[in-house]
Amino acid sequence: MRAMDIANHALDSVLGNYKSALKITVPVLLVALGIIALMSYDFWQAAFLGNQFGTRAILNDSFGTMRVIFIPLVVAITGFYWVTVAWHRFVILDEQPNGILPKLHLGRIWAYVWRLFLLSVVIGFAVVLPLAILSRIFGAGGEINIANYSQALVNGPLAVVFNVIGTAAFAYAFLRYSPFLVAAAIGAPIKAATGRESTFWAKKDIAQMAVGYALVTLVYSVVGGGLSSGIWQVDLAIILAMQWVALMFTISLLTTLYQKSAANYSDTGQMDRLKD
Repeated sequence: MRAMDIANHALDSVLGNYKSALKITVPVLLVALGIIALMSYDFWQAAFLGNQFGTRAILNDSFGTMRVIFIPLVVAITGFYWVTVAWHRFVILDEQPNGILPKLHLGRIWAYVWRLFLLSVVIGFAVVLPLAILSRIFGAGGEINIANYSQALVNGPLAVVFNVIGTAAFAYAFLRYSPFLVAAAIGAPIKAATGRESTFWAKKDIAQMAVGYALVTLVYSVVGGGLSSGIWQVDLAIILAMQWVALMFTISLLTTLYQKSAANYSDTGQMDRLKD
């Protein structure tokens, strides 16, 4: 399967099931935003009005700090990965939402988050840190920001090159190990090494997608900010729609790679040879 075929399959799974995608994502995000607003409304109202004494008073209180920072953070993480896990399970296990909200698999959600954290740290130290050191040595600023080129564009062309390489390398490593995450979401955990082995068949395709991702995000950083309709409501609606499609496409891309790779994981721990 070519890189474009994988990407098209992921996009088709979203657009072809857009009603289910909306049913899974919108209620969860609305509930999460409602809880966050309820917990921190007075803080943001004070901040909007420029009332520094009010914001400080809230943050100086231990419960205030918890409800303004800690609780919204936990709710945001839970809501985001509730959607992620629910979509993986919908596509792979055909698990339909029960009522208004998709089924809440807290154990699967936090297993996913923990594995994602570990994977990000390992890739960060193995890929991003060495590139940041090289970037500093070559006078390119020493900053590697994945898919964010705002600072690199200020630091110059060499900094942009280092950030493109860093973004592509991070994306490649992440996609190679991604079945490790999806397997946790559906309750069939595998080792990280097994996830990497399972995507060996698609390593060239994944490399192409990683480079494409780095270049697309670079182009968006350069020209995206200048695109505007002149009507903020229209711009906001377009941004939200694009962000939603990007989110669901990314989740579906991981699901597609799992279906084509880690689904062949057997009880013996061996990966079956995959054929296009």
